[in-house]
Amino acid sequence: MNGATQADTRPPRPKPLTVMAENIPVELKHINQWVTWKYEFRDNKWTKPPYQVNGRDYAKSSDPSTWGKFEDALKTYKSERVDGIGIALAIDMGIVGVDLDHYCDPQKGSFGAWGRSISKAAIEIIEHFDSYTEVSPSGTGVRIFVKGKLPAGGRKKGNIEIYSTGRYLTVTGHVLRNKYSRVIEPRQPEIDVFLTEHFPPEPKPKPKPSRNGNGS
Repeated sequence: MNGATQADTRPPRPKPLTVMAENIPVELKHINQWVTWKYEFRDNKWTKPPYQVNGRDYAKSSDPSTWGKFEDALKTYKSERVDGIGIALAIDMGIVGVDLDHYCDPQKGSFGAWGRSISKAAIEIIEHFDSYTEVSPSGTGVRIFVKGKLPAGGRKKGNIEIYSTGRYLTVTGHVLRNKYSRVIEPRQPEIDVFLTEHFPPEPKPKPKPSRNGNGS
């Protein structure tokens, strides 16, 4: 349509899952690294930039001075000034976040039973870690929290990400199935295996032969 504005052509504003604060692990609530977030339309898509717990000022995943208490983030969320809450990851907290994006279809069943709602690939990763796992705000992703260390920063390949610092993760409290732990479990061996399987090291380049052919 001629003369259409960006507001006319943008996709509808997403409706995030309601935060279920009672399901969020207590140890996460005690870490004062919380932020809030709200949807903003940037680069032709809806994004979730972090805000401080007051819901007014932007937060930074790498700046602890912009983080706050869980209670303050939740209070701002309940006031409906923001769309959700999240926690900033830092190495000294000893928690690693695994992000599986677009692995769920909320139109194909409930999250309480696998059914067709979560892909087989995601189920294998969830069962591999067997730690606190929840659904992302969109209802299409999965977030897993485990205790451990992640060498040399984060990793991203396709729709799989894993981080221990420099990122914030949204938190919803929409946990998966009672058979899986609602506690953040220590899983360093599982992290190591996961990295080997999904993020193997790049092969070292072969040395170039010398011009005289004797390697000197």
